[in-house]
Amino acid sequence: MALPRTRHTLLACLTLALVTACGGGGGGSEAPATPTPEPVVVEKPATRNEAARFLTQATFGPVDADIDRLMAVGYAAWLDEQLALPATPVHRLHWEARDQALRAADPNAKAFGDQVLESFWKQAVTGPDQLRHRVAYALSQIFVISMVDNGVSDNTRAVAAWLDMLGHQGLGRYRDLLETVSLHPMMGVYLSHLRNQKADARTGRVPDENYAREVMQLFSIGLVELNPDGSAKLVDGKTVDTYTPADIGGLAKVFTGWSWSCPDWPNNNCFFNGSLDGVSNPDRSFAPMVGYPQYHSKEEKRFL
Repeated sequence: MALPRTRHTLLACLTLALVTACGGGGGGSEAPATPTPEPVVVEKPATRNEAARFLTQATFGPVDADIDRLMAVGYAAWLDEQLALPATPVHRLHWEARDQALRAADPNAKAFGDQVLESFWKQAVTGPDQLRHRVAYALSQIFVISMVDNGVSDNTRAVAAWLDMLGHQGLGRYRDLLETVSLHPMMGVYLSHLRNQKADARTGRVPDENYAREVMQLFSIGLVELNPDGSAKLVDGKTVDTYTPADIGGLAKVFTGWSWSCPDWPNNNCFFNGSLDGVSNPDRSFAPMVGYPQYHSKEEKRFL
């Protein structure tokens, strides 16, 4: 396999330095050798079957034109083209358009989960930014919210916005994606850290630990420590836990005080009853959650 360009450049520099330093007693009068320009290697599929296999993994399925394009420009250029396509809120815009059409035909009608699924399949079949949608789909299997949950199914416009968010953030830094996921109200509804409150010794209330557990177990470090090759690290023949119940309790305090974004922030009523999907306050169901200081734990937060 050809070395990456950066490695070619490094080798050329090292070679030039050695030639200059070890030129051999000529008084240093000889000019250093000029390195030969490195060739630009464009990696392309060797066959159409190879191109189709790659595109089957990177898209929702290629057509002949997609294979032709990949064969012509190569892997790197094709990826650059896909990454350059803008991220637009296609799923939310589809849901809103269908909702408007349904209401025009019947004032009592509105869009629901079916319209979210309509948009997904439309983009899977016809969307130009196939890589973005394929990555978002993969991430949706990790960062799961389910319309089986009543709190989620009551906010299907926000579910459409959730898919857009995964597409927008999915091609960036995982750290940014994880923060956005953690503050999205649909994740807050589904894993119950929306309206999570600090401990109350009088009533015996403790912070909800659900999301703290899931963010470590499912979204980041996993259950057991791993070796660099991905195998489980063993000590005395046993796996090593990545976190303890105390770590969950410490992290749960971080996820207290978060609730709906609201013009009346930090009003108590808004913390508990922030408006959801609907005509009056249509954006709060997918705007990032905000912190309400009066419900956030001031205790020390120690974990990991």
